[in-house]
Amino acid sequence: MEICPIIELRDVCARRDGFEALVEVSLSSAEGEATFVMGGAGSGKSFLLKTAAGVILPSEGEVLYKGKPMSRMSGREEAAFRRDSGFVFQDAALWANQSLFENIALPARMHKGEWRKAELERAVRRAAEAVGYSDDLGVRPAELSSGERRLIGLARALVLDPQLVFMDDPAANLDEAAAERVLDLIGDLKKRGRSIIAVSSSSDCVARFADRVVALKDGRIAAAGSYDEAVEWSDPAALSITGRLKGRRAVQPAWAASLAGDWARTLADDSFVVPEEGDGKDET
Repeated sequence: MEICPIIELRDVCARRDGFEALVEVSLSSAEGEATFVMGGAGSGKSFLLKTAAGVILPSEGEVLYKGKPMSRMSGREEAAFRRDSGFVFQDAALWANQSLFENIALPARMHKGEWRKAELERAVRRAAEAVGYSDDLGVRPAELSSGERRLIGLARALVLDPQLVFMDDPAANLDEAAAERVLDLIGDLKKRGRSIIAVSSSSDCVARFADRVVALKDGRIAAAGSYDEAVEWSDPAALSITGRLKGRRAVQPAWAASLAGDWARTLADDSFVVPEEGDGKDET
């Protein structure tokens, strides 16, 4: 039986500032799969990610979520898609006039109106802990470094423990410790069967986590395939983008054997999903 992709783009074209940012792009990503898009500056990779996530509407073609065209979703279906997916923006895209707590809480306030104050606070603090942020959540984004803002943006994307996560170069421009924390978190998402569609300029990140690789050049797909296929590509257009990907993955990544630290264990069990009051689960 054929499995329906979780996200599919069919002949998608999209315009930006009067020129074609995406040209007849067709790709699909299976549920539980990590698809990584690579490309140079101006290739359209961030545009592709936002189009796949329904942040930007295509000028032509269709984007489907679990086989349903987004353009034909009902309001309830669109709300379900937003609740079940999270988006990590490259620039964090935090609300400057809101506290870090309110920034992280935004998806829950939109989609979990039934949660009580204690449930909301528990979810926000668990998300912050998961990305390694333990400082005051009452401050505003301007008081943080750019790297810290990126971590808060990641926490916001994960606060509802989404089944599908879109990531725009999540480890770029972070210090070594923060970047490794993000990479460990991506590994944990994969281990728990979450679907990931990501843009990355890091060949190390792609080599560690990609099930499928898409090479994008001038808004067009130059090549697409499994990771093992990608390391064998010989077309110059594809190699100019993915040439640093080396070797088939024969060794199990370190994160697959054990999770790294208390912050990762927060996501490793069901405690990340906020329990309903009185369900008998231990909250510690």
